[in-house]
Amino acid sequence: MSQLFRNSSPGALTRDQAVALEKRRAAERRKAAQLARQGRGGDTEIAHLTVGEIVLPQMLQTPGVLNALRQAAVEANIPLERLRVGSSRNSINPNTGMPEFTYGDVEDENITRNPVAEQQVADLYINRFPGVPGHVGIGFDPNQTMGFYPEKWRLATPADVDVPGVVKADSMDKPHDTLRIPTSPDQDAAVDAYIKQRQSNPGDYNLYNRQCTDFVNSALRAGNVEIPSSITNTSINQIVPNRFFPLLRQRYER
Repeated sequence: MSQLFRNSSPGALTRDQAVALEKRRAAERRKAAQLARQGRGGDTEIAHLTVGEIVLPQMLQTPGVLNALRQAAVEANIPLERLRVGSSRNSINPNTGMPEFTYGDVEDENITRNPVAEQQVADLYINRFPGVPGHVGIGFDPNQTMGFYPEKWRLATPADVDVPGVVKADSMDKPHDTLRIPTSPDQDAAVDAYIKQRQSNPGDYNLYNRQCTDFVNSALRAGNVEIPSSITNTSINQIVPNRFFPLLRQRYER
């Protein structure tokens, strides 16, 4: 008999059912990722929203506004992090696998019907995309990670020249390897905050010393996630993605 997730309460899924459900959601996420890549003005996400809801851009998230939101969230008994785009604590629509920003009865229903997503709340994922020198991205969903890229790729640009950078969703239709790193919710929140900070202020990209490997390494450091000494004792400009990923894998898949 397949093992039940959570417990034997009504609505619990068998492991096979949960895996099939996650495969369906993965297909939906890939479709959404294709749409998300067409976003303008830095937009990278697709989500379910309700008419009348207010989306608050980063430029309006001043300390005063955020303090007022936190207070309102406490009074309404709503964790504010559940309403932050891209947070690992977002409610997930069970039919599409996309984030939604609701609470109450619908959210309770999702928690019952979304055991796989619950299990993944405190996990990080690193995706490695083969090539020369390869690429690595980081995120909270194995089917969608974020990476650091040159804003405009030019083959003629020398490796040691700074060019404008951008943090954006990795193209998941390319072959890739995935590494799961167990983390705590607090570590997730810190990594999430770092990724968002870099999205709003990515800085320059330099293929020699400030590229995708440095981005993922810095995100792990921000979350106080253990990084093997084989990485920390080596200059980051000497660790290309195709070397960085195996060193992490040796630490977390042993």
